[in-house]
Amino acid sequence: MRGQKHEDLVAINDHAVDIHGAKSRLYEVPNGPYGIPYRCLLPRETRNLFIASRAASFSHIAASSCRLCRTMMTLGQAAGNAAAMAIKEHVSPRDIAIGELQKRLQQQGVAIKG
Repeated sequence: MRGQKHEDLVAINDHAVDIHGAKSRLYEVPNGPYGIPYRCLLPRETRNLFIASRAASFSHIAASSCRLCRTMMTLGQAAGNAAAMAIKEHVSPRDIAIGELQKRLQQQGVAIKG
């Protein structure tokens, strides 16, 4: 997580990069664990929808390492909390208070900082 400057992290991933296909390879994540930002759960063109699955907005490299169930469950937890906050506060998922979401996740045992 060294060098990451994202203010909206909602999960940490530490699984090795595992790219499938004709040029399959498995190697450690460069620079160790990395954070997954909240914004990757929000589709650009659609409102009031979360993509807390393998279809979230990841690069192909990040998708190859964060596709495991443990990471998907954490992203689902973040999306569920964010949805509850958006409903309670009568705001769009894009407008929730990220700091409050992170605080809730940490209180629930989710590691957000390395």
